[in-house]
Amino acid sequence: MRNTVEELRNLVAEEAARLIYEEGMRDYRLAKLRAAEQLGANLQGISQPSNEEVEAAIHNRIRLFDSSSQPTLLKQHRQVALEAMDFLQDYHPYLTGAALEGTSSSHSPVTLFLSAESPEDVIFFLEDQRIPFQTHERRTRFGSRKAEYHPLLRFYVDDVEVELMIFPYDARFAGAPISPITGKAAKRADRKKVASLLENDRTSG
Repeated sequence: MRNTVEELRNLVAEEAARLIYEEGMRDYRLAKLRAAEQLGANLQGISQPSNEEVEAAIHNRIRLFDSSSQPTLLKQHRQVALEAMDFLQDYHPYLTGAALEGTSSSHSPVTLFLSAESPEDVIFFLEDQRIPFQTHERRTRFGSRKAEYHPLLRFYVDDVEVELMIFPYDARFAGAPISPITGKAAKRADRKKVASLLENDRTSG
């Protein structure tokens, strides 16, 4: 029975990874539910893979099925990230998400954390630069504090979606927000780190 449960757990993780990587699902919980439904599995207790297992399955999927083209796309996303960070340097940008983790697909956004005195500072800056964007909100939590909604701006650079999460320029928000994937502080990288990743991509490619 242990092998059966473990195999089922792995199958759900692999299918959830496919849904996220190939079909563009962004909510890991919903991806796991849909994967389980498609496999006729009951997602209860031990049969449910963790988000980290799904993330590992995405890396494995890239290695097995997309190792020839994905690195080129990843370089493009990191290049867009670097250019956006230079463009938005006044707002202390950090890269996070798929472009940092190395799991970018054609459906993945380039996600930046920004900090500003007010969200309007970034909004007015984009408007002054004549950059069309959409305005949204995303529920985010810092440390043990209650989750709150923060502004999210979305625009496109060469068909690559760029997300800007805007947080107050305040000591309470100096650290990284909690990742919805790991439940821990989100990984993030400053411009120097992103430039280093991109240089490594170029030399390894």
